[in-house]
Amino acid sequence: MLRDLDGGLVRAVGLTPANLPEARVTDDIVADLKDQSVTLQELHIDRAYLASNLVKHRSEELNIFCKAWPVRNGDRFTKHAFTLDWLAQQIHCPNGVRLPFEPGKVVRFPAETCADCPLQQQCTTSKKGRSVSIHPDEKLLAELRQRQATPAGRAQLRQRVQVEHSLAQVSQWQGDKARYRSQRKNLFDLRRVAVVHNLHVIARMPEPPPRVLAA
Repeated sequence: MLRDLDGGLVRAVGLTPANLPEARVTDDIVADLKDQSVTLQELHIDRAYLASNLVKHRSEELNIFCKAWPVRNGDRFTKHAFTLDWLAQQIHCPNGVRLPFEPGKVVRFPAETCADCPLQQQCTTSKKGRSVSIHPDEKLLAELRQRQATPAGRAQLRQRVQVEHSLAQVSQWQGDKARYRSQRKNLFDLRRVAVVHNLHVIARMPEPPPRVLAA
């Protein structure tokens, strides 16, 4: 479900079968938006939609707001301790060792290099050396983590609460189970509930000021 944060209206909805990732629904949402005279400028999503085509093939004008995946490594160096040089496409470990990297791949530091490193105990206990996974959209994730570390960035993330409220309202009206057997019929039912939601939003909108006509 795509909700307009400015007006409160649900602009588009979609359904996916239970055995498919929910991020696939964005293809149907994009198709719905093509019939409307609107342009996406900000996309406030949860982490499940980071893998969607809407994010992967986004334009430079579209800003993504999402809480990034947490990075954990116990009491040893996390991925944040490694520097990614995007211009040179190299990753720098805390001891200064440099290796080339590729988004979507795993960088493996040589076992002999890690064995001789004075920081090994702070980095890894693996006899095969340290490995670092580079997400296909690692650059975006780094921007998200940097943004959510600031008060302004956390305030932007809280705007998604409005979307969660609308989802809860639609779910309450529609129920927690599909009403019909086919995806087509259930999509029609979801659109029906979205229209009811929009009518409630429009009913709460303030009346426009009266127009003054002069002869």
